[in-house]
Amino acid sequence: MTRATPTSSQVAAPTPTARAGLLLPVALVAAYYGAYIAVMSPPTISMALRVRDVVGEGQRVSTLSTVLSVGAFAAAIASPLLGALSDRTTLRLGKRRTWLVIGPLVGLTGLACIGLGGAVWLLVVGWVLAQAGWSGTLMASQAVLTERIEPGVRGRVSGLMGPAMPIGMVAATLLVSLLDFSPALMLLVPGLIGAAGAALLVAVAPDAPADKSTLPPFGPREFFSSFYVNPRRYPAYAWAFASRFLMFSGVFIILTYQTYIVSDRVGYGGDSTAGRVFQSTLLLGAGSLVASLLFGMLDDRTGRLKPWLRLAALASAGGLLVMCVDNSFGIFLTGMVLIGVAQGGYLSVDLPMVSRVLPDPEHAAQELGVYNLALVVPQMLIPLYGSLIVGSHDNYPPLFVVGAICSALAIASLAGVRGVK
Repeated sequence: MTRATPTSSQVAAPTPTARAGLLLPVALVAAYYGAYIAVMSPPTISMALRVRDVVGEGQRVSTLSTVLSVGAFAAAIASPLLGALSDRTTLRLGKRRTWLVIGPLVGLTGLACIGLGGAVWLLVVGWVLAQAGWSGTLMASQAVLTERIEPGVRGRVSGLMGPAMPIGMVAATLLVSLLDFSPALMLLVPGLIGAAGAALLVAVAPDAPADKSTLPPFGPREFFSSFYVNPRRYPAYAWAFASRFLMFSGVFIILTYQTYIVSDRVGYGGDSTAGRVFQSTLLLGAGSLVASLLFGMLDDRTGRLKPWLRLAALASAGGLLVMCVDNSFGIFLTGMVLIGVAQGGYLSVDLPMVSRVLPDPEHAAQELGVYNLALVVPQMLIPLYGSLIVGSHDNYPPLFVVGAICSALAIASLAGVRGVK
């Protein structure tokens, strides 16, 4: 793929169809939240419960790590691939709306496999399909944000979208706690909510098919080359990617092992696990919502982005270090609030930032698909090294320290994102 050097007009100016009314931002936020409710249900709690049902107590940590890592690898491939295909979709439905239909259908199929499957391989297949389908939905939604929402309000809309992941976790955990009597329902109901949000965005989003005459060649070589962005040519994009990767290498430690931290380290096992996980996730979501709305507003009012990203990464490091103090539930909840502030605050600001430094704004979905790898790859790596650090003795504090170091490095990486206040 030939990458054009972005100018300020290319990055900031919306297309003529961008000047839509209030309904488009509302539908965009609904689709984004719905997709996260669907995709965050398995890693937050339901996959841990399903793994325990299938393999028992003895192999649950290693099996969960394997299933989540394979699914994350699938998302790592799916996100940029579907982004590239979206940029090149010539169907009448449009290059974004087409994938807002296909993504939820594939994602629902995957969630059904997880909910109904009675073998580890079915959990793996289901999580691969779910990750691929909902990654496509999120990718298309992000493209709508960068292409159809004017820069003057993009920060506020992005601020509303920022807490989608933790709020999705809260909603998914609540649904699981209410529907844990049925493995199928506790997976499918979040998926149906995600599909409904995507359908609303399909109904209102302006879209058009890609112009065949302007499409560059696309094959395996072009696809795999799209994974690489020359950091010397596009240093701001590369440092933004590194900061996001490091930031969520800390945050996802908690999100990956939350259920087992509550049951093994804090001591709320058995039937009380789901309720306690819901409480902690609720506080995480509250912190995320407040920080996301506040940081998005400050972004629009000050025109500054990096100070709020640094503050979010600092909150992540603080939350992880707080959890090292002891294993009481109160300390864990304090850390979860700080992790929520970090997650929501960072996600509310980093999309407006990266939209200004995309290597090729004409192919926004593909570029954002590659940028999403900074969220996906930590989900793939953490279960691999996390299970080695935790070991068989539930030794979580060293893992928290690793996450805090990653969060501190995320702050340092932002210094390389030049050209953005």
